[in-house]
This record gives sequence, structure tokens and C-alpha cells, in this order.
Amino acid sequence: KEAHLEKIKTLFSHMAYDEEGGITFSMFEEKINSAEVKEYFATLGLDVWDAWSFFKLLDADAGGSVEIEEFLMGCLRLRGQATAIDVGKILQDQDFLIKNQDRFFGVLDAELRDLKMELAMLKFAGEPLSG
Repeated sequence: KEAHLEKIKTLFSHMAYDEEGGITFSMFEEKINSAEVKEYFATLGLDVWDAWSFFKLLDADAGGSVEIEEFLMGCLRLRGQATAIDVGKILQDQDFLIKNQDRFFGVLDAELRDLKMELAMLKFAGEPLSG
């Protein structure tokens, strides 16, 4: 980890990090195709062909900037090939999210229908009787 941290510090110094000590996507995108950055990623077994998606994966806190430690941990987490278990877990998580999202939208739809009916009744109750 310490050797990787030193390499990342060197990379960061070449990327001109921001005042908080991180790099933004534009800084990352500017340097992603440099020989030094490509070589570092290659040593980790990372094939970075989609800079935007890779940056979002590194930006764990979704802050728009990746700090040195966040960059290091993200690179170490993403290195190497995905295993069948990794892919299976992603598919399982995705299935869970889709099912729960469907359930949520069903509840939301029912609540909105009830609300619409109550508003219609209030409107009707407020109208004067004709006669």
C-alpha cells in the first residue's frame, strides 16, 4: 500500500490537485492518457477505457473530487478481473433494487390516487348547491 501511495502522490503532483488536495474529473481526464498514468494503471491490472465511469467509481463520497486516499483505495479495490461471484452479487443487488423500486412505485401510485380522490371530494364539497 505504501509503494502505491508514493506512486499516487507522484501522479497527483503531475495532475495539479485542487485546494482540498483532490483531483476533479477535468483534471483526471486531462492526464488519463499520459504514459505515466497508463503505466500506473497497467501495473494494477486496470484497463481504464471510460474515464468518466472510472472517476465516478473512485469518487466514493460523490463529492466531485477524489482525494489521494480515495484514489488509492478505489484503484486497489478495482484492480484485476471481476470474478463470477462479483458479477453474481451485482446481479443479485440489481434484482433486489428493481423489485423494491417497483414496490415503492406501487405504494406511491396508490397514495397519489387517494390524494387525488380526497382533493376532488374537497373541491366538490366547496362548490355551492345549484337549485
